[in-house]
Amino acid sequence: MTKIELLVVGLIIGLLGIMAVVAVASARSGMRDAVRLGNIRDFQTGLELYFNDTNSYPESESPVALGQSSTRCLGKSGFSSSCSDGTVYLDVVASIPTGGLEGFSSCESYSDAYCYSAAETAYRIQFELERANALLELQKGLNCATEQGIVAGTCSSLSQSLDSEQ
Repeated sequence: MTKIELLVVGLIIGLLGIMAVVAVASARSGMRDAVRLGNIRDFQTGLELYFNDTNSYPESESPVALGQSSTRCLGKSGFSSSCSDGTVYLDVVASIPTGGLEGFSSCESYSDAYCYSAAETAYRIQFELERANALLELQKGLNCATEQGIVAGTCSSLSQSLDSEQ
């Protein structure tokens, strides 16, 4: 083989390696977003079960970071560090996979958090995605889960939601 042939083979192998690294990084990003969306769906299910029993959501005047030491489960008394009171709506409140996020969703001094707030019959969970999701019409960056579903963009205030219900 000549030096040029060896150079071409080396270049091709290098390009294939770069393409593999990019593909793996993209797959990891997509997987982290899938986990985040799965966690949000779990939260929504637990909150709806709670609402069915109590006719309200666990209230929080200021945003609470879910999945931290004080919000590990959802029970009869709302989000707490342990659910030993018998009724459990969500046994494990997952923490957010933080890789790849830009710190847009922050509350209670936690960066890259699922930020929950609620009043009476409305709740908001603000969260961040690494990539846009065209199928679900969600954007890269901040998105919001509400009692109505998941929507793209920053969460609206709870007072606006409660005013529109009346």
